[in-house]
Order: sequence, then structure tokens, then C-alpha cells
Amino acid sequence: MKIEKISFSSHGQTVIGKLHLPDTEKPPCVIVSHGLFSSKDSEKYISLGDRFPRKEISLLRFDFRGCGESGGKISESTVSDRIEDLTIAIEFIRSHPLIGPRIGLMGSSLGGYISLIKAAGEEDIRAVVTWATPFTLVGLEEKRGEREMASLGEEFFQDIKTHDLTPILGKVANCLVIHGDRDELVPVEHGRMIYDGLNEPKKMAVIDGGDHRLTLPDHRERAMEMSLEWLERYL
Repeated sequence: MKIEKISFSSHGQTVIGKLHLPDTEKPPCVIVSHGLFSSKDSEKYISLGDRFPRKEISLLRFDFRGCGESGGKISESTVSDRIEDLTIAIEFIRSHPLIGPRIGLMGSSLGGYISLIKAAGEEDIRAVVTWATPFTLVGLEEKRGEREMASLGEEFFQDIKTHDLTPILGKVANCLVIHGDRDELVPVEHGRMIYDGLNEPKKMAVIDGGDHRLTLPDHRERAMEMSLEWLERYL
């Protein structure tokens, strides 16, 4: 297994990522999208990068513009920008000489929302896994005065009004929805609404007592194992 530091350009900014590669010829790849104020270096993404290659699956974790090591400012970030970043990440993986044609998407919170949008519009995305993902972003408007939310610009709040999962979820299949029933930021009902709108095959796994970040080690371990099993099956 090897880890390759990668970069690509998205609208004039440098996007930085880490590509975890197994010792396998032309493996499939899972592209992981982090949440609104997270980064590729979240503990869970680093752990996934260690586990997936052991199952002969490569994994790309990257920072959206305005986050982590990537260029740009969080105050200029929008959902549309992040969709564009993921689009370019998918194109990067498609052109990578060491990776095969099978691609899956995985995302937590806003990263899951963006992954669903891309999966609906890309016919060759084989499988999707979401963690703690919102069905709608409308509620963010009410939180704009809170500490972290205050770092976002007006364009972010205007942009979220242009996105809606309702008409596109039926185009997404092979999707696993993971949600904690004690999620304090995105209630578990959001996960159920996502699940209801998906095409078959699909599955929802509710983690008893799980919070938004699946903080407890056994909750996160269960989510990781289920995610890997699902992606092994459908990639």
C-alpha cells in the first residue's frame, strides 16, 4: 500500500488530497467528501484510508476549497463550489493511470449531500455511502449567526436555496444511509427521508445512541465496517 499526495486545480485554486493505493492492478476507488467545517484529515477519513486498500480498494480524501490544505477561503465557499470540486476530483480519478473504472462516493454530513447530487448525475458511479447527511439544507439559514456558521458568506446561504435532493434521489441506487439516532445536528429523520427517495438496492442503518460525528469508538467502528462491506459488494 502507498499514499500519494495529489493536487488539482478547481477554479483557480489548488485542491490538495491524499490517495491511498493498494498493491493491486487497476483497483476501484472511493472518493470521500468531508463535512462543512471538516477536512480530509479527520480521524475517520485517515482510518478509512488505511482500511480500504487492505480490501483492494483505493481511497481519495481531499479538502474542498476553503478547507484544510486547499486554497481559497471558507467565507467564499458554497455548495455549488463543492459540487464542482467533487466533479473535478472524479475526473482526476478517471484519468489516473493506476486506478480502474469503478468509482464509488462516500460523504459525511454536507459531504454526503454533495455525493448524492453527483451520484444522481454520473451514470458510472457504482455505489454511495452517506453518514449523518441532511435531506435539506434549508435549516442552515436559521443557524447563520452561530459561531462557525458566521464564517460563511452571504453567497453560501443564497446558494443553498438552489439545491434540492427531492427530484434526483430516484436516480441514485446502491446507496447505504448511515445515521445515528441521537444526531444533534441532523436529526435521523433526514436519513429516513433520503432512504425513502432512493432507488433499489438501498439500505439504511441506524446506530443506536450515535451522535452526528459518531464520536464513540464502537459507533464509528460499526459505521466503517458497514461502509466497507457495502462498497466491496457494489463496486
